[in-house]
Amino acid sequence: MVRMSHFFVFEGIDGSGKTTLSKKIVEMLPVPPNINKVWHREPTDGIYGKQIRNFLSGRIELTTKEQMDLFIKDRSESVRNVIIPNLEKHNIIIQDRYIYSTAAYQGNSTLSAEEILEINYREGFPIPNQVFFLDITPEEAAERRALRGGKSEFFDEDQKQNLIYQNYMKILPENTIFLDATQSIEDLVTAVLESIVLT
Repeated sequence: MVRMSHFFVFEGIDGSGKTTLSKKIVEMLPVPPNINKVWHREPTDGIYGKQIRNFLSGRIELTTKEQMDLFIKDRSESVRNVIIPNLEKHNIIIQDRYIYSTAAYQGNSTLSAEEILEINYREGFPIPNQVFFLDITPEEAAERRALRGGKSEFFDEDQKQNLIYQNYMKILPENTIFLDATQSIEDLVTAVLESIVLT
């Protein structure tokens, strides 16, 4: 496992605001003119990522093993085609979800979050320099999802979101930066920009 100095990951339960925040950071983060900033997300829009999204939206059903197989295949492509090439060019990657999401969301009584994280470690996927966790209660996040509308997804049930949150608390790295997701986007952007370390 190699820790990359230009690789920043944003995590959080559904409705925490991590996608909005991560995109805003790409816009606002000051970098030298020879450095590119790349916003990336997982699951990706590739063939495996699309299957995962079909599962999340309820179009197809998958066993826990099938979910894991798709996540590993999608991440392998993501690392090979996007993450590593950009990091080798010293570009900055701001990523929406990564190995910690997989562990938190797929972790259950059959396969624990810790075991899933270990599976990802064994694959040799690069470790981000910093992880930002948008901290919000499952109840508050549910209210946000209801306000924004759209179809419900596989993990939207309160019981599942509570388990996901608990899983996150077990597997996030010790140096994770916790952000109060109820703050304004302006305050969150300021907090992240003050915390990001570029080496």
